[in-house]
Amino acid sequence: PLEASGLYELAQVQLQSGNIEVALDYLSEAVQLFAQVFGPLHVNIANCYKVIARIHHALGDSKLAISYQHKTVIMYERLLGVDHCSSISAYFPTKHA
Repeated sequence: PLEASGLYELAQVQLQSGNIEVALDYLSEAVQLFAQVFGPLHVNIANCYKVIARIHHALGDSKLAISYQHKTVIMYERLLGVDHCSSISAYFPTKHA
């Protein structure tokens, strides 16, 4: 999971630098590594999906943004509960990537 966490952090740096495609690649790799270690349902995967959704929203791809945000909401609800702050905030993805 350290490598996956590192990829997640690199993606954040790339986003801040404006390298959106590179950030998406890092996030996709992080999701795959997290899934290999933890299985398909884990909070770190949900965190990656949340960022991916925001990126697609910023790029104007509403269909992909909604798809990833939906996955984020479902994962947070199942893992953290419907009343957890992360679950609730996932319903209002208004921050930019």
